[in-house]
Amino acid sequence: MKTNCCTSAENKRVAMIVLPFHKHERVDGSMETTRNDFRWANQRVLEHVRCSVGILVDRGFGGTTHVSASEVSSSIIVLFFRECDDREALANGARMAEHPGISLTVLRFLMEPKPAEEIAGIDSIEKLDTGNCSKDDEYLAEFQQKINTESSMKYEVRMVRNAAQTIATIREFSRSDLFVVGRKPEGEVAETLDVKSDFPELGAVGNLLGSSDFSTTASMGGTVPHDAHSTAPNTGGENFQ
Repeated sequence: MKTNCCTSAENKRVAMIVLPFHKHERVDGSMETTRNDFRWANQRVLEHVRCSVGILVDRGFGGTTHVSASEVSSSIIVLFFRECDDREALANGARMAEHPGISLTVLRFLMEPKPAEEIAGIDSIEKLDTGNCSKDDEYLAEFQQKINTESSMKYEVRMVRNAAQTIATIREFSRSDLFVVGRKPEGEVAETLDVKSDFPELGAVGNLLGSSDFSTTASMGGTVPHDAHSTAPNTGGENFQ
């Protein structure tokens, strides 16, 4: 499977491939392993493929019956913390939202500012983050220009103090159809999410959304940019064109 996926992706010069997660949801909402060989194959593909990869944790996305393209109606949530993995997730979400039957909400998480007396001694840390944040700001500004002409897209900023507030915010959208997340989000908010990563291929946020403990009807697509596992040039990239 690994060889076929990688060879086919390279021959077709695809920007992204989507792989199935090796667990599926049971009737009681818990996740069970149905194809452990999928996990082995996914790990090999991540190591060798020369394009971006999405891993789909399917909780019934799209339903069990065929729906024509004109009748598609889905809501997608992109969780944006910081850095290139999240920018790639946003780009993929925006592409999906070009379908008239799909609505997109982008949630940007920022740490709520602390009182002045508490942050007086951490100016150096903030300066280290400036370059990364400015790139995110530029990218999000480009996205906000796009949504000015797209009524199906929304952008929200959520200020949080800790992991509990972050998870509570995500739960507000648990009845959506699909979460799109980056595998390695960075920044203060992401660092507070002390989630046990049983499946590194999903990352911390993906492990949270894909666990049996997180009650949701939404499926989850974890995005791994090609730069994270390959130095080869990509045919896609972080843009909205």
